[in-house]
Amino acid sequence: GVEGYKFLELKVLADVGLVGFPNAGKSTLLSTITAARPKIADYAFTTLTPQLGMVEYRDHKSFCIADLPGIIEGAAEGKGLGHRFLRHIERNSILLFVIPADSKDHKEEFNILRNELKKYNPEMLHKKFIIAISKSDMLDDELKKAIKKELPKKIPHIFISSLVNQGLIELKDLLWKTLSEEE
Repeated sequence: GVEGYKFLELKVLADVGLVGFPNAGKSTLLSTITAARPKIADYAFTTLTPQLGMVEYRDHKSFCIADLPGIIEGAAEGKGLGHRFLRHIERNSILLFVIPADSKDHKEEFNILRNELKKYNPEMLHKKFIIAISKSDMLDDELKKAIKKELPKKIPHIFISSLVNQGLIELKDLLWKTLSEEE
């Protein structure tokens, strides 16, 4: 006989992966648009393991979305939950960057998240990106215009609020349309 050791690594397989800093509103979004009930609290790293949910879409269609633990700067080097969760993002077709409306710098937050993905695996930048500005019920039209100017022009973006169900139907439409383009 032959003796040896094998290391198996489980990676979550979902159509859409939620990417963002801790407390960006990823778990709240997942609980609002799916039947999933992730732990939600107002402190960093409430989500410690990926949470999956099925989004019911029109005409009995559905797609899978994964809530991943928050990314912090330096995650690619193992800070925060580092490699424990970045590996799960590799299997998602679309990455939905969730950036809260009350962020100090929306563009910088997106760039930090994108850079962490690039450091971990440069092939991640070939995935489809969508930006969702969460907690946007706090914004008026003038602030939305200002934030829109900050965001990258070539990446689709949407303003949402899980608290008041603002923009969630439009988000599902955008995600489905993007997923359908992949096929």
